[in-house]
Amino acid sequence: MALRCLDYALRGSLASEIIGMRGASSQGVSDNGEDQVPAHDSVPAHMNAVGVNQKLAPIAVFAYNRPDKLAALMNSLQACHGFEDSDITIFVDGPKGDGDRAAVEAVQASVRGLRLPNVAWTFQEANHGLRNSIFAGVSEIVGAHGKVIVLEDDLVLSPVALNYFNEALDYYADAQRVWSIVGYVYDAPTLRNSPDTMALPFAHPWGWATWSRVWNQFSLDDRPDLESLNAKSFKSAFDMDGLYPFTAQLKNSIDGRVNSWFIRWYYTVFKHGGVSIFPPRRLVDNYGLRSGSHGGRLNPHERLVERPPLLDTVPKFCDPYTVGYAALDLLRHCRELRVQRFIAEAGSAKRKVKALYGRSSE
Repeated sequence: MALRCLDYALRGSLASEIIGMRGASSQGVSDNGEDQVPAHDSVPAHMNAVGVNQKLAPIAVFAYNRPDKLAALMNSLQACHGFEDSDITIFVDGPKGDGDRAAVEAVQASVRGLRLPNVAWTFQEANHGLRNSIFAGVSEIVGAHGKVIVLEDDLVLSPVALNYFNEALDYYADAQRVWSIVGYVYDAPTLRNSPDTMALPFAHPWGWATWSRVWNQFSLDDRPDLESLNAKSFKSAFDMDGLYPFTAQLKNSIDGRVNSWFIRWYYTVFKHGGVSIFPPRRLVDNYGLRSGSHGGRLNPHERLVERPPLLDTVPKFCDPYTVGYAALDLLRHCRELRVQRFIAEAGSAKRKVKALYGRSSE
């Protein structure tokens, strides 16, 4: 615990060196879909205004071989406030071989069939993998527009999800400590009805948004030196006292056992002392845990974890320089994260056994 607090203190000291920023308020949407002003009554001077003429962030959707999942995502996306005013690009990865060619072609056909004026697409002929697809697609969009909302094909959104992402992107645009806006949060029942977002010192890949000012500092090969990686203090800080086995995931990525863009992204956020803004209850949910590149039919998440209803209002935006320590403790002990830790640790052990077996047979 002392190591974690020391790490947060050191990371917090970075924030004190950051330049000051502008301030103002934010606009939201009520339960009946009408515009309203959320309760940002006391807005820090370093935050930005969210004006009615702000251009909405472009949306990058990443798909591969699950037409049913992509259809569910697009249905929920079209029900979001602001959908018709958002530019959307769907990136469809190519087939790995003849075994998945028909499924990939079905996804391509469903994308062509959308016939929506604000939707464009990019189809790959060969398979690039999610790691390379995410990096290339996000880099393309932020390079052209300066910000992006990132969605994978197995997600479903609350009708106010785009309001949340866009308002937060504008509100925290100049808050140098904020690296991403996250739409998913692990389910801690005592947090569900909190009115406020939380600034937490990690990231999450299930529905998020970011800016070019931070994405341009990211490399897929970003990693700590070996001495730091093996240090107990690093593990305590990077895993946030056992919140999730991120260090094991990072080692698996470095050793080539997993092909993950996300763990390198989180490491980059971590080394810069960054935070992400999380809602108190999710505005995005994942329905692909039993399928896809990183899912599996034996994944017990669906049977063991209750899904809370998606948040239907935009929460009040928090001060990014106040880390939600109490929220971290609640998340660490919630049922969903206990299940997720078990799944991650079992998967890591399986990969190590496969790697050892593979080397011994060579």
